[in-house]
Amino acid sequence: MKRLRIRGLSAIILAGILLLTGTLNSQEEAENSKSFVLDNGLKVFLYEKKTLPLVNCVFAVNMGSKDETETSSGLVHILEHCILFRGTRQHSGEEIARDMRRHGAYFNAHTGRDLSTFEITIPSDHSDFALRSLKEILFELEFDQDALEEEKQVILEELNQLQDDPFRLATSLLYQNLFPGHPYQRPIYGTREIIEGATVDQLSDFYGGFLIPSNCSLAVVGDFLIPDMEEKVKSVFGDLADQDFTPSEFTPSGPLPKTVEIEREMDVQVAYLAIGLTAADYNSEDQYALVVLTEIFGRGINPMIYHPLSRNRIYPSGLRMGYSAHLYGGAVTIVVALEPKHLKRAKRELTKYLKQARRLDYSSDDVFGENQLYAMDFMESAKNRIRFRGEQAREQGLAIAMSLARYMLLNEIADRGDYLEHIAEINTTDLRGTAGKYLCQKNCVIVTIEPKKKR
Repeated sequence: MKRLRIRGLSAIILAGILLLTGTLNSQEEAENSKSFVLDNGLKVFLYEKKTLPLVNCVFAVNMGSKDETETSSGLVHILEHCILFRGTRQHSGEEIARDMRRHGAYFNAHTGRDLSTFEITIPSDHSDFALRSLKEILFELEFDQDALEEEKQVILEELNQLQDDPFRLATSLLYQNLFPGHPYQRPIYGTREIIEGATVDQLSDFYGGFLIPSNCSLAVVGDFLIPDMEEKVKSVFGDLADQDFTPSEFTPSGPLPKTVEIEREMDVQVAYLAIGLTAADYNSEDQYALVVLTEIFGRGINPMIYHPLSRNRIYPSGLRMGYSAHLYGGAVTIVVALEPKHLKRAKRELTKYLKQARRLDYSSDDVFGENQLYAMDFMESAKNRIRFRGEQAREQGLAIAMSLARYMLLNEIADRGDYLEHIAEINTTDLRGTAGKYLCQKNCVIVTIEPKKKR
């Protein structure tokens, strides 16, 4: 699979990001954004946004749980923690945290299946500090076994918390079974045995294989002038060594070969039903219809997932539905909280309802005669909510920077076009076709969590 290089046409990149759903005119784009690649291969995108006196920096590394093996599951998550908290050759973790607070910075990081991201939001007067800090913590990490042991305990406690959260546990189990034999099967948090046994040498070797400029991207969004910020970025990151590097490539995930059912008991008061389906990847044209379907079925004030349940007098106390698009595959996940006595019937009704998704009415235009007066236009309502959230995201500099950084490493489409325009063009024929392809699949993963039975 060939990875597209970032191009100098900033307008095309801005038009293609998932969270940037509005359209800027070409003159404004040309004046307020710029993309380039440093000689060492680091991909950079700068976007002026002067609504607040802040600068948002997001540094993305093409390093996720997909890059681990059975003997290294969890190393990416450990690295994220060490980079964020454990210090460099110049400063201890405590000194870095103190300096961040002194400069009024928000500082965080995330581990994903494809990428790891590190972000700083800071008053614009301190943008130099943010860039220098990112470079130092990412490329001058100091490994220490005692510090590693302390951080491992933090991560092990996070694993314990995962086991105590039914929504997160159910979603994790869905993923581990939706991608059999694929790198996405491995849990983002890692496995307890690997984390407990991780050593400085093992972590250092892993770190050296991915923290390479050509394997990374940097997005800077906020209150600055493009020429000034370009000079700063080149001054701070330009002296990093260029290295020969070819990122690993993986085969796309395939359809689920069989239905998998998992039953668990937890110390909870209600039951949980989770359903997982394989879905479109980050570069698939099906993603737009899937986003609308997810909104229709699982969000808003009248999600369609509730319809087969309420008809059977089942009233959930909670619902989460999501669609995640990764580079080599995607997933639709549904988690419903309900009374334990309704669990079996809810499973039967929901799986049957999803298999009917290609035949459902999504718009008032699908209904004829006087019934059209009473029909709910699920499709237009979903589009409006997506448009509203998209406009909200455009006002959040950190969300824009995060999307840009991900886009530079994941995008393989020459011209994605405008996200909101793609959403607006979706019709009920598209929805039925996409529902038939993904929601009506023969096989799925089903996880049920019930309260512990009294012994």
